[in-house]
Amino acid sequence: MRACLLLGLLLLTPPILSVSFAANPCAACHPAEAEGYSHSAMSRSLRRPGREPEGSFEHTLSGTKFTVYSKQGGLWQRREREGEVSEYRVAYVIGSGNHASGYLVRIGDHLFQSPICYYPRLQRYDLAPGYEENRAPDFVRAVTEECLLCHSGKPLHIAGTLNEYQSPAFAQEAISCQRCHGDPTKHLKMPLPGTMVNPAKLARAARNSVCEQCHLKGVARILNPGKKAEDFHPGEPLEQVFTIYTLAAPQKNLKVISHAEQLALSTCARMSSGRLWCGTCHNPHDLTKHPPQYYRARCMSCHAGILSKSHPEGSAGNCVACHMRKRDARDGGHTVFTDHRISRRPEPEEERQIPENGEPVAWREPPAALRGRNLALACVDAGFENQSPALVLRGYSLLTEVEKEFPDDPVVLTALGKSLLAMKRPLEAAKLFERVLQLGPDSAVNEGYTGTAWMQAGEMEKATYHLERAVTLDPLLFSTMEVLVQVYRQLGELDKISALAERLRQALGSAAPQEADPPER
Repeated sequence: MRACLLLGLLLLTPPILSVSFAANPCAACHPAEAEGYSHSAMSRSLRRPGREPEGSFEHTLSGTKFTVYSKQGGLWQRREREGEVSEYRVAYVIGSGNHASGYLVRIGDHLFQSPICYYPRLQRYDLAPGYEENRAPDFVRAVTEECLLCHSGKPLHIAGTLNEYQSPAFAQEAISCQRCHGDPTKHLKMPLPGTMVNPAKLARAARNSVCEQCHLKGVARILNPGKKAEDFHPGEPLEQVFTIYTLAAPQKNLKVISHAEQLALSTCARMSSGRLWCGTCHNPHDLTKHPPQYYRARCMSCHAGILSKSHPEGSAGNCVACHMRKRDARDGGHTVFTDHRISRRPEPEEERQIPENGEPVAWREPPAALRGRNLALACVDAGFENQSPALVLRGYSLLTEVEKEFPDDPVVLTALGKSLLAMKRPLEAAKLFERVLQLGPDSAVNEGYTGTAWMQAGEMEKATYHLERAVTLDPLLFSTMEVLVQVYRQLGELDKISALAERLRQALGSAAPQEADPPER
């Protein structure tokens, strides 16, 4: 208590703190917890490159060769295809490295994901998830704020952009104590009970939300009007900020971020009346050196008695090995994850791979006034994600009613416009996107949507205006550039295509800002 009070007083005066202490002020009063957490996967969620493996491989489908090498100035990755070569300095390594290490490159103010990952299980590089069937894998996948909110401590995203960030790009690189326990400012000033969040003591929805903010992906995440994903704070239910939707039919496919869905399907969770949650078995402050014994003790806290006789200690005492086997993640490249369904008996892998279909349902319902809106948006998002025209049409039908209640909601109008484009009604879509631009001008993404709709409607002059404005606002908005090239080609303005290509080359060749190295811990 005295240490916390002293810390609070220090933070109210000009700082005379050591760099390592300032990096994690919680460690002053909670050294054991901080030390334990430092060994967790979350504490290594994002970092600067260190001594990374070097290597190379070829992607046969695209005829691309990738090479990873170190030289003065850091880690570099090279792509070679059809005589063209591009290489980028790796700015950040994303992921703990337990399953895979991904890589981010910085071009100007933009962050892009490298198309390759390192897989420690294979001890080699290969394509990142989602690139396997790509015939031209490149460093063009935009890294959005939503992605980085789960993989970093605090990204400094530039509002209104797709993937532009301040320099440095993160106020906190790896996930910190605040992700689960909330802002420590009040606690540091007055360290009294209730000034920090203890997830285990929260009501069920708020308790589970702490983990679900990153470990429950579902098929759609729908933000409430006027909210940003970063507005969620531990201690409140997610639904105050956004609603997560899963599919109505239980999904047995194992995915990278399906832990909460899998656990909810287990008999253990269903029979626990809500008592079983992630924290029952996982303690990020205390990573045991003997996992089988540790998790067996967790199981025996509920299953002691007859099971302790039929499941003796020793070689047969590893509950997880039998009941929570590791399986290939359908969307995780060459990764395997623990199946949290806690099956009584192992099931053949082929029985678990079922089609993903059905209408989205809320994991927990949002406020009543938003239920129709959020469900409609979830149908559209899930329809595009799963390439389901029927689901997009269902979402559009719901949105036509929702629009009456939310006539100036840019998210609703954008979803309507995208649905109309998919339904081959570009003129109506263009008019909706024009309304979105009136509500929020100077958005490269919305300018791109508007220009695309006008192009499909055959209005090339209007299309050119909006698409050129989009690439002026964001010279690395690749999808919009491709549409603008189509417009120039239809207009026979080949000189403008050459000029656009030169602008892109200059933008891609721009030197990334040199960010200061992180402070030593």
